[in-house]
Amino acid sequence: MQFSRRSLLAGAGGLFATNGARLPIAHAQSAGGLSFLVVGDWGEPDNHAGALKVAGAMAKVAEQAKISFVISAGDNFYETGVKDVSDTLWQNAFENIYSAPSLQCPWYVVLGNHDHTGSVQAQIDYSAKSRRWTMPAVYYSISKPVTPSASVDFFFLDTEPLREESWWNRMTGLERDPARQLAWLEASLARSTAKWKILVGHHPIFSGGEHGDTAIMVERVKPLMEKYGAQIYMSGHDHDLEAIRQGPVTYLVSGAGSRTRPIGKHAGDTFSASQLGFMLVELGDDKATATFLDEDANLLHKEEIAAVGKA
Repeated sequence: MQFSRRSLLAGAGGLFATNGARLPIAHAQSAGGLSFLVVGDWGEPDNHAGALKVAGAMAKVAEQAKISFVISAGDNFYETGVKDVSDTLWQNAFENIYSAPSLQCPWYVVLGNHDHTGSVQAQIDYSAKSRRWTMPAVYYSISKPVTPSASVDFFFLDTEPLREESWWNRMTGLERDPARQLAWLEASLARSTAKWKILVGHHPIFSGGEHGDTAIMVERVKPLMEKYGAQIYMSGHDHDLEAIRQGPVTYLVSGAGSRTRPIGKHAGDTFSASQLGFMLVELGDDKATATFLDEDANLLHKEEIAAVGKA
């Protein structure tokens, strides 16, 4: 896929490309909207080079776009999660990497498959130790104002037990029951009166990357999104950047926080790149813009999403 690569530099009132053209990434903010970053698959304990580059670009864009928070799409710590709240990975892979002042904002976190091989409880408990790490439970929701006339409800999922349902059914005492989580999701979506409804999970529903579609989520999560009018699903897991349109929902993959893998084509692709990077998402009254950026804060693609879409 061909795309334009422009360096984003600070400029009064917005971001500027190297050719001097203004990039209107602050549109949602200027209209009283909500801006945030999305990064996944970032928690490298040994090879920090990629993560550091992405973190530097995130810091630059976070400052320019005046973001409110960061969303982590999981695989927060490779290869086997964290042992406890004092694990050295908290410093080596998180605190010392995303250390810029502009990234000292809330981080809303979901678990990835690698996180599940360590202590899940430690990632929940770190919320009480950190001023920015926010994961009150393995799945949860939050609400945010967007404009005086619009709000957004986020639904953060624990997709590993959904993907590995039979394995989790053999576990006891962990409250990761897939049926319970899906019942919670449907009830929460049904109650939501927000204009924007956004789901976040580690595993993609649709993806052209190495792992591809997640069949159980196509079967059980996608219909709930369509039934209750959710517009966006955000994920990581595949180490690439991708936007897919399927029916009324836009599926965004941001799993290139520290690693990349080759990516193929997927039906509904509007953008795909095997490229280190992250997303800037801006919500307004009636439109969202997902801007994909690489590890040097170069603009890769802008995906515009209507609050009321057409199947």
